[in-house]
Amino acid sequence: LSTDGFDITQELLSRCKAQTEAIMANEIPVGNSASILKAAAGKDLSRILQMYLEVVPPPGSTTGGSGAGSGTKPSSSTTGTSSTNTLGQKKTWRAHLVGQKPVIIVPKGMTAPITMINAHEFFGNSRFVPREVMMKKGFHKTNIPSTFSRRVGQRLGGGMVSYEIMDNPKVKLPTAKDWDRVVAVVCLGQGWQFKDWPGHYSDPVRLFSCVYGFYAGMEGDKIPAELESWAVTKAKLNRDKRGLDSVTYASFWNGLDEFMAIYKPE
Repeated sequence: LSTDGFDITQELLSRCKAQTEAIMANEIPVGNSASILKAAAGKDLSRILQMYLEVVPPPGSTTGGSGAGSGTKPSSSTTGTSSTNTLGQKKTWRAHLVGQKPVIIVPKGMTAPITMINAHEFFGNSRFVPREVMMKKGFHKTNIPSTFSRRVGQRLGGGMVSYEIMDNPKVKLPTAKDWDRVVAVVCLGQGWQFKDWPGHYSDPVRLFSCVYGFYAGMEGDKIPAELESWAVTKAKLNRDKRGLDSVTYASFWNGLDEFMAIYKPE
């Protein structure tokens, strides 16, 4: 970044160095130019314009966008099937999804870093606890909560959202409308994970064009070759430094929040 055009001296920079470093240390990026502009066939980039208008009001506007400084929010309907977004466009909501818990599917394999045993601890409490450690503490699938709630940032609508975690979607999601609740899939990087799933959900390429894909591998492990052709976010879990869990946690939620704001706002 350049200071050209601003009345900034070296003395001012030195005086504010500590505060600036503190701010930068707590920043969590929601995306970069590559991730924001990444789009495949059938996807639109209207979210980019929406994000811009939330920060910079249109010319002649007196109320500004829908960001925190404007004091306004996009109108929405809790009982109907449509809403108006920040671009003033009317969009149709899928009524069968309104009020339903979004679903996060995790691997069933015992070798996966994140399974039903430790998924609640990671997604709900931002802490990775190895599966073996959880089991030694007496936890197993039947005594671990499968739902949790978290607050979504104001920029993406705000409020609390409750999620459901599962590893047996074929049993728990019997109909196509139930499968519409799926917003994220944590993958192993092996195609057999999806082979019994219905319709296009069994094809990883098509699957990750309609749900958010996430792969979390242990640091040092080789990334599966199949992942290269899938639209998934790749992240690492450190084997020892639990303070780094928040980085992987933020990577997951930054991506999923953006995905849901665009494709599954219900």
